[in-house]
Amino acid sequence: MAFGSARQDEIGKIGAGEIIGTPGLVSSYTTFEEGLKGGLFAKYVSGGVELMDGSATPVIAGVVKRELTGAIEDAGLYTAENNVYADVIEGTTLVTVTVRSGLTISKFDAVYAYNAAGADAGKATNVATDAVAVDGYFYEEIDTGVWSVRLK
Repeated sequence: MAFGSARQDEIGKIGAGEIIGTPGLVSSYTTFEEGLKGGLFAKYVSGGVELMDGSATPVIAGVVKRELTGAIEDAGLYTAENNVYADVIEGTTLVTVTVRSGLTISKFDAVYAYNAAGADAGKATNVATDAVAVDGYFYEEIDTGVWSVRLK
């Protein structure tokens, strides 16, 4: 099996929903909305986590951690059939996120969670329109459409 090589001081190209370095706070929720996907922001509602959907005053729970054991045909989504809980990365770490396309992002830009229903719901953005502020900043582009962000 061949592996790509990378310098030890660089972050390798990994997908969204991963912790980089020392883990911060990760919470597991037994109450979760089906369809959560790693690398997207989720909101906290009544003891569980749900997709961002344009709610007026959502409370950001954190970034959904990538589901490692789900069925391939579920495209990495958390489902009641395959999951007992959903993991959410809450802070004090670098984490990879999926970013809305078409943005010009720079290191240390403020992070927002896109909060409109649709394909971009829960993606990271540096634009405040239709979004909720997250306590953190963009750190480094990992791959096309994936950035590491520093959650505080």
